[in-house]
Amino acid sequence: MGSVRRVVVAVTGGIAAYKVPLLVRLLRKNGCEVKVVMTEAARPLVGVEALRTLSGNPVYTDSAGGAPPQHDMGHIRLSEWADLLLVCPATANTIAKMACGIADNLLTTLALSVPEKKIIIAPAMNCVMWANAATQSNVEALRGRGVNVLPVEDGELACGVSGPGRMLGIDKIASFVMSFPCGEPLCSAGMPVDGGLPAGKSLPVDKSPAVTPDSLKGKTVLISSGPTEEPIDPVRVITNRSSGKMGAALAGAALSAGARVVVVSGPASEPLPFGAEVISVRTASDMEAELVKRFVGADICIMAAAVSDYRPSAPSSTKLHRSESERLVLELVPNPDIAAKLGASKSSGQFLAGFSLESGDSDIVMAEEKMQRKNCDMMIFNKADVSLGGESTGFTILFKDGRKEVFPVTRKVDAARIIINNIAGCIN
Repeated sequence: MGSVRRVVVAVTGGIAAYKVPLLVRLLRKNGCEVKVVMTEAARPLVGVEALRTLSGNPVYTDSAGGAPPQHDMGHIRLSEWADLLLVCPATANTIAKMACGIADNLLTTLALSVPEKKIIIAPAMNCVMWANAATQSNVEALRGRGVNVLPVEDGELACGVSGPGRMLGIDKIASFVMSFPCGEPLCSAGMPVDGGLPAGKSLPVDKSPAVTPDSLKGKTVLISSGPTEEPIDPVRVITNRSSGKMGAALAGAALSAGARVVVVSGPASEPLPFGAEVISVRTASDMEAELVKRFVGADICIMAAAVSDYRPSAPSSTKLHRSESERLVLELVPNPDIAAKLGASKSSGQFLAGFSLESGDSDIVMAEEKMQRKNCDMMIFNKADVSLGGESTGFTILFKDGRKEVFPVTRKVDAARIIINNIAGCIN
């Protein structure tokens, strides 16, 4: 999730198009590369030059005052370049075309060139149009095919009436985009424009699950992430090899599911997604204090941090020097069991998920025992040799009712979506 994501922003002829330059600026500010596609209906509503300047790229249209269309060698080239396609605003007309597979302009043709799960649409229209059975049927058809349909807001509309149909705020749209799990480009980079494949090659099949944008809507998800550091002296610490990648992936998946996300993170190397509230800590005691403070306001808590089990009983206030002693003996004392403390205070309706990182397959019994002892509703069992510090993980989800689901080694962003989907299934 730390890599630069490439976003094609597709603008249709809704009045909310005037907000797109600010959205493009916000995405660029947060490290995205952006290219913009516009329909003819969008051109009177938003300045092409503004979008070109803010995106730093040409604006792609079907025509430009009689000039040749700006297609960038066809829709395939744009889909090769991008990590995701954001249709914003998405009018009722464009939603209907996408639902029916119509490809009568660059935008709708591009939409057919992109896997559905890599498409995000932000609807915007009059409240009567939004409530119309045809629109709702089209939206459900797109969702059923894996397209990420963002919710609309209820408020004053451009036509002067109030009701549901207003486009989601650009800050929320940007949060969803920044937290969206992006992996390989939408198309194979080596795929010729004519659709043929090099000899002996085939396109990879991405079977990772999508996260429903509103499956955790209205929920607050509290996540612990990264390692902790226990000081030996002002220079040296006891820590572990956790990168924080799993916590960051979980935060991104929870944001994609519509949740408010709070992350209490130790000194991790992996950046956390835009849109998450981040509280930085170092020691296990610091992490405990922050988690206890925020747990009461959380609907879901996921303990993904690699908390040091022990700390030096008496850390030195000055740097220890090798010349002072031939041997250095450290007395270690246990750190607090944060998950157990939260489990003991858990109220009805709160959901607590823990992680059990072990070194052997048989240690799954220890994970089951931990789930019971810490009063967790779910425990994710994984092994250090395939999980710690890397991009991938193999894991087993243990449920409170005794069920177990085993998953092969997969990318952590995909594992996070699986975990979030299962948590949403449990609480919903």
